[in-house]
Amino acid sequence: MSPKRQKATITDVANHAGVSVATVSRVFNHKGIVNEDTYRQVMESAQALNYQKSAAAPAALSADSRRSEKDLLIINIPSLSNPFYNEIVKGAKAAAELHEYDMLLNQGHIHESNLSSIMNMLSRVNAKGIITLNHLSANVVQTLSASFPLVQCCEFEEYSPVSTVGIDDLASSKNAMDYILSTGHRKIALVNGPMEYKYARHRKEGYLKALENAGIEVNPDWIIQLPEINADMAFSSVAKLLTMPNPPDAFFAVSDMCAAAVIRATKHTNFRVPEDIIVVGFDNVDISSITMPSITTVNQPKFQLGYISCELMHEKLTNPSAETKHMVLNTELIIRESTAIPVTRG
Repeated sequence: MSPKRQKATITDVANHAGVSVATVSRVFNHKGIVNEDTYRQVMESAQALNYQKSAAAPAALSADSRRSEKDLLIINIPSLSNPFYNEIVKGAKAAAELHEYDMLLNQGHIHESNLSSIMNMLSRVNAKGIITLNHLSANVVQTLSASFPLVQCCEFEEYSPVSTVGIDDLASSKNAMDYILSTGHRKIALVNGPMEYKYARHRKEGYLKALENAGIEVNPDWIIQLPEINADMAFSSVAKLLTMPNPPDAFFAVSDMCAAAVIRATKHTNFRVPEDIIVVGFDNVDISSITMPSITTVNQPKFQLGYISCELMHEKLTNPSAETKHMVLNTELIIRESTAIPVTRG
């Protein structure tokens, strides 16, 4: 008879990932700062070793042990075309696999007009809970969470009655703007998304606050308000702005898709990046590192956002009386070519 395989320990995960036990502990308990690459490395090692975290309480352990088949979770995103959501879904799926849940992706907006249809779908597939990345009204949150465990990721209102995980959009935006201002640029345009979303409102607020602190008057013509994150819409709006007298010399875009569209528009209108115009994006998705020039951007810990959202759901399912949590993750400004003026060699 072959010996019984021992369960992987936190030390095994640390050795497999090539990090310290303390780092693994910070990842699992969401305490302290861990960069996204290390976070992903630890989670992939945990999956490879089939590591199972100890239950927080006997109730959680018994709930897991009673599951004869995998429970189903739904993760709902607003759009399939925005690559920002891809890494979040990967993170959520990694946590789901760790806790032995199945996970299905659903795409679409959730409003009061279609809420009954969404709830019917959740009932039909016997979903145990739903993670949303959408803007939800207070009424939708109240109605939905009364019937299904709900966790909100990235998009939520202040004092949401359900657990949430996201970033400080205002502070992250202001930090990016302060960097642009530090380069000496003063004519800064904003390419923003739909104002129904928290990220758009708060990133615009950070933009305005940075200008106010610098004593710079806001030019309303330099604020491009898009109805959705769409590269073609952003390109058209930016190209039009650049053909007007006294165009901006810097752009802050609230997504990398829009920042890439800005670079495309500058080439179309014979401006150079970064010599004539600098560009800063947001999200640090793959496109930001492969454009020419590459894009300076605010990195969101996308994998972690998804992973933690599923962890919060697991806590709710295994301990319904668990306290509601509101987690805020750190961001980081990644400096690349779109703001780095080349040195002239003589």
